[in-house]
Amino acid sequence: MNATAFGGKPQEIVTSESLLFDAAERVGRIREGRQALHLHLSQLLPQNREDAKIRIAFRMFESMVDMFRGQMFLLTNNDIVLICKDARLADLDAIVYKLRALFSKDPLTYSESEDGEDRFVTFYDLETEYDTFFSVCADLVNLAKKRVADQRTAPPVQPLDSRNLAQVLERIGATDIGGVVRRQPCIRFVDKTKAEVAFQEFYMSIGDLQKVLAPDVNILANRWLFQHLSQVLDLRVLSVLQDAGFRKTPAAFSVNLNVSTVETPVFQQFERAVHGKAGIYVEFQLMDIFNNLDQFFRVRDRLRRAGHKTVLDGMSPITLQFMDAELYDVDFVKVAWSGDMADDVVTSDIQRSLGPVGMDHVILSRCDTEASIEWGLQQGIRHFQGRFLDTMVAAITMAQCDKASACTLQQCNSRHAVISGRPRVECGNNDMLDLFPALKISK
Repeated sequence: MNATAFGGKPQEIVTSESLLFDAAERVGRIREGRQALHLHLSQLLPQNREDAKIRIAFRMFESMVDMFRGQMFLLTNNDIVLICKDARLADLDAIVYKLRALFSKDPLTYSESEDGEDRFVTFYDLETEYDTFFSVCADLVNLAKKRVADQRTAPPVQPLDSRNLAQVLERIGATDIGGVVRRQPCIRFVDKTKAEVAFQEFYMSIGDLQKVLAPDVNILANRWLFQHLSQVLDLRVLSVLQDAGFRKTPAAFSVNLNVSTVETPVFQQFERAVHGKAGIYVEFQLMDIFNNLDQFFRVRDRLRRAGHKTVLDGMSPITLQFMDAELYDVDFVKVAWSGDMADDVVTSDIQRSLGPVGMDHVILSRCDTEASIEWGLQQGIRHFQGRFLDTMVAAITMAQCDKASACTLQQCNSRHAVISGRPRVECGNNDMLDLFPALKISK
């Protein structure tokens, strides 16, 4: 029985956001020495917002609560807010650094917003920034109320299982998935002032795929069923690329595939479609290789005989410490950039790990700042991917495009990243979108 049965007002639902708002209101009376930290974990990619990782992140902050008389709030959107007193910025930075490592594969941890702000975390000195923080807390309360209301009316999200897998597969067959295929160029530096596109990587946007195919199913909930789903998606991506209607065919296609996909008729058809027009790079995830080691070596040799390139994807300074990348004898090893790589000790470890591979066979990915490019060039790396370079490509495209006055740099950048859909239709010069001109860097 609730309060309305006796004519009272309906009780307002208590959320962690409302508790945070109350705490922030109390802190406003005594602000001296108070700090707040807001981790924007709700902005992580869907596959990185696993409950287990969120709980680990929450526990990592528990020591700060006791140490600095703090209060910690896990919000309904998975953000974490810490309010504490007399905490040293160095201590807070140390915890945030560990959290960046926990989510190191997510762009949120290493990219900045358009105005140059850190997208992963926001710090507040409540002595001088209290009003801003309090306003943020009020916004969070309102968003939580809307989210709770939406959840009451929205159909429940089901985990991927053997029953709804069939439904998702059926939707894949009936959906034009070209709109969720993304592309990103890999830039090869000829020297420090000249660069060109070595290949264009094509991959699936998991977040968009979730919205289009299965808003009512968490397709990442079951790793093994998702593995089967990804094999079906491989085939659809290969088919989409053959029918994409590029104004200019890429010099080379790079596709992220399961090992088993290479031995399918669909891949062979893709080979025939691009033969004599473009090269092929096939990128494999380390976990998939481990699961199919003998098959991987067979597939690698088959690709090499056909003149294609192979890429070991998803490597980091940590994984390089525990495995010998040279043993897989691939054409390229892709390593994700992170800020700690500039540390002298980490740099030495990377040089030792990748020395046998050869730095000219390394692709440095997630290069979102000029510093990452400079570091890579100093190590002898020549191949790079990342948002910093995407923006450079867009800027050079606009400099050469007679329709550039009709759009912004951000629009040009986002249009380069898709192969179909509204952003591309809205472009006044699709020829330039597919051209990917060479880069000249002034020093």
